[in-house]
Amino acid sequence: MYWHEANPSRWKQEQAIASDLLDDFEAGIDGDRTAFIGGTLGVYSAHGHLYESATLHIEYPKTFPARNRPPSVYLKSHRDRWKNTGNSHIETDWRLCLFVPGESGIDFADSTSLKALFAVIHTFLFKQRIYQKRLAKTVLSGEVAQWPGEDRSHGERGIREAIQSMSGIGRNAPCPCGSGLKYKKCHMRKFERR
Repeated sequence: MYWHEANPSRWKQEQAIASDLLDDFEAGIDGDRTAFIGGTLGVYSAHGHLYESATLHIEYPKTFPARNRPPSVYLKSHRDRWKNTGNSHIETDWRLCLFVPGESGIDFADSTSLKALFAVIHTFLFKQRIYQKRLAKTVLSGEVAQWPGEDRSHGERGIREAIQSMSGIGRNAPCPCGSGLKYKKCHMRKFERR
């Protein structure tokens, strides 16, 4: 049984939160029975100035929120003007690399976790806007564009950095990578081999 069938009240709550925060809100279950939410998120300044509007597609893991697996967030807009190369933290499939899940501080078992995820997305898109401007300037200056603020390396290296900064992780704890597996069955083995 899929999470949205086992916990329909949580699925309704996820939709209610998203409908409050997204314009052109949509939600549904796709052909693979994956729950999704979509719509346009406005990126505003502290004074209410709209900097950017981004269309997002959020897909939930089939076992959400077991073992604190986060939803995947994809950027549907901006593909014609933003680059998903370099240090953009946008994967080749336009999935946003928002955080190492074990470091996010978001407890996805909490029924209001989607609000925290949207706060992270908002900050990410604000920084992405700055980064994309820097990336465009590299054509003229030749300088390498830097991500505004702290960030982790990509892929396995970023997960290793996160694990090293977590002063110890239990073998039976969820792996910080967000796979939903126990650490001993996931990255612990990969990192011990090296």
